[in-house]
Amino acid sequence: MSIRSSRTEEARAARARRASRSAPSAASDSPATESGSKSARAKAPPADDWAFVERVLASPVADAVYVWGPPGTGKTFAACHADRGGRELFNVTLTPETPAAELRGFFVPRGVEFVWQDGVFVEAMRKGARLVINEVAHASADVLAILHPLLESRETARLTLPNLETVVPAPGFQVVCTDNLPPDHLPPALRDRFKSLLHVDRPHPAALERLRPGLREAALRTFDLEPERAVSVRGWLAVQAFEAELGAEGSLRAVFGGDRGAQLFEAL
Repeated sequence: MSIRSSRTEEARAARARRASRSAPSAASDSPATESGSKSARAKAPPADDWAFVERVLASPVADAVYVWGPPGTGKTFAACHADRGGRELFNVTLTPETPAAELRGFFVPRGVEFVWQDGVFVEAMRKGARLVINEVAHASADVLAILHPLLESRETARLTLPNLETVVPAPGFQVVCTDNLPPDHLPPALRDRFKSLLHVDRPHPAALERLRPGLREAALRTFDLEPERAVSVRGWLAVQAFEAELGAEGSLRAVFGGDRGAQLFEAL
């Protein structure tokens, strides 16, 4: 091999090394990222379609149901609006600070004595109503202590109150709990009490129908973004509510903040 050809080969090798160092990695390459995202989604538990979810919620057998999925999909909407068979509806959202007494009941002063006042849990039990409990994973230990008896089978469900009365659920009583987290995040004793575990990962059709066509398309596009950038249908409904007064750009800024609102406006 001549000196010239040897130098030519060395130059080619050097250019190849430089190109290799400057090329985008597989993690930053758009097609690879998209493929990885799809792969991650494919590993998620299979989701139930909304028609099936509402069939289960309407079933007289489904007395303890857990519905989970991303924020803003319409879990609470479905839990409240699926056929209740004439039952009353009680809807409560838990936080770590929600006191058990607020849900079970408490004594209130009346004249010179104290009388018992039912909380929402007990009132729903007495009326054989549908009780929707949102963000159940936030329940404190005290709340769990009164939630466990509510989720027992119909034959054994009962709750003893501080006034020593024992309440047995009226026929038709149903508990529907919703949360963003899968059931694996629940305490085992709580998870085991649910008769049905339902997973949703798409916006509820009725929620999408409330959006005008342009925002409906935007909602579907932004729902599947990574969690820190995804926008729920609830957010787009807020944008739509502001539009008449603030216009498209102003409504986006009002709901999502200046920077994020401007980005979304440019993308529409």
